[in-house]
Amino acid sequence: MRIEKDSLGQLEIADDAYYGIQSYRASQNFQISETQVHPLMIKSYLLLKKAAAIANEKVGVLEPKKARAIISAVDELINIDTHKDSSKYFIIDAFQAGAGTSQNMNANEVIANKAQELLGKKLGSYDEINPNDHVNMSQSTNDSYPTVMRLATLALSNQLITELEYFSNSLGVKAQEFDHILKAGRTHLQDAVPIRLGQEFGAYKYTVDQLIKLLNEAQASLRVLGIGGSAVGTGINVPKGYRDTIILELRTLFQDDKLTIAPNLIAAMQSQLPMMIYSNALRASALELTRIMNDLRLLSSGPSTGLAEIILPSSQPGSSIMPGKINPSLLEMGNQVFFKVIGNDNAMAFAIQAGQLELNVMMPLMAQLSLESTHIMKNALHSIRERCIDGIKANDKQCEKYLGLTSQIATALSPLIGYAKAAELAKVALSENKSIIELIKEKKILTDEQFKKLLNLREMTDAK
Repeated sequence: MRIEKDSLGQLEIADDAYYGIQSYRASQNFQISETQVHPLMIKSYLLLKKAAAIANEKVGVLEPKKARAIISAVDELINIDTHKDSSKYFIIDAFQAGAGTSQNMNANEVIANKAQELLGKKLGSYDEINPNDHVNMSQSTNDSYPTVMRLATLALSNQLITELEYFSNSLGVKAQEFDHILKAGRTHLQDAVPIRLGQEFGAYKYTVDQLIKLLNEAQASLRVLGIGGSAVGTGINVPKGYRDTIILELRTLFQDDKLTIAPNLIAAMQSQLPMMIYSNALRASALELTRIMNDLRLLSSGPSTGLAEIILPSSQPGSSIMPGKINPSLLEMGNQVFFKVIGNDNAMAFAIQAGQLELNVMMPLMAQLSLESTHIMKNALHSIRERCIDGIKANDKQCEKYLGLTSQIATALSPLIGYAKAAELAKVALSENKSIIELIKEKKILTDEQFKKLLNLREMTDAK
């Protein structure tokens, strides 16, 4: 064990630990969820500290030797699976002190100790590289944590958007595959005019494309960063030229040339509106995706006593008591994930409004919520696409059967015979259990030429 000291006193720390006394205090104070901070949050913090070291050296406030040690330490740490071996590195619970001070200091201490080691110094001595004086130079938790939170969310949201694009493509493939299949449409869960199965899937694809657009728009707000604002946005202890320099380094390290410094750094400390905008986009996505999951469950219901217009691939046995039963398991999982995302957005709303004066301290919760929602939505979509959507088959015969039974083909007759007569015809068809087509022929309502022209079902489903 080694002894480390801070303003509250001294504690014993394991000799081989790269964290220091402030991290250790936090780990003891916040034994809450046994949930580690997301790996992308850790990686983003490391990259921010690297960018800060480079910027501090360039503006002349950090000695080149110290800057190189910090940069090398970060490079080494990024190549280590610190999440797997967290007991020596990043030990802070996802639920921690307000503003993320504990996590910022955990990063500062781990980097400082790794830099000390690279310089041949003893862990915990901080005689060459100090967590506060050097690794945290020109920064505060109050500008570094929200910056890291947004950068980590951006990185993971890119992965989600990619998965949504794959999901859209899969729906597009099914839209083409099923384009020739005519079926009964349904409104109010009741029979409606004909539609093509491919059109239904094409509409799902369009909706997913709109969600991609929505998330791209939400990303724009996350790219506005408050780094360089320091404690309250006034830039105290931040050297001249630092902000312009660090944003260039962040653009390079995060491979995103759209990153910018917030035009009002005080507002960037007070408000975390960008996180709410992104969370709202996730909520809207979850709501729409839930609707699509529900539609697919309805369309596949049965198979003997439901709609059974599509056939889902079998993923696992559906019952411990009913032999041969297969359930829409992947879609059910999707619903549950999307419900969780909607719940997380509600928690985000409480966190966003909880800021007071110059700082919103609820940021660790915001980071945990946005990253969890993005992560589980991404993974859910991947599984649903690969194990369900790509394997969906159409039940052509069932679609054709229901199409023939729907009385709402009478809608096409309204312009010719009037709404009232068409409604009466639909009523007779239902009471006599006959199709509209049968009745038209039986009662000779249309000539053969009129019948052929008016009741061209394929043409009926094409927008003019």
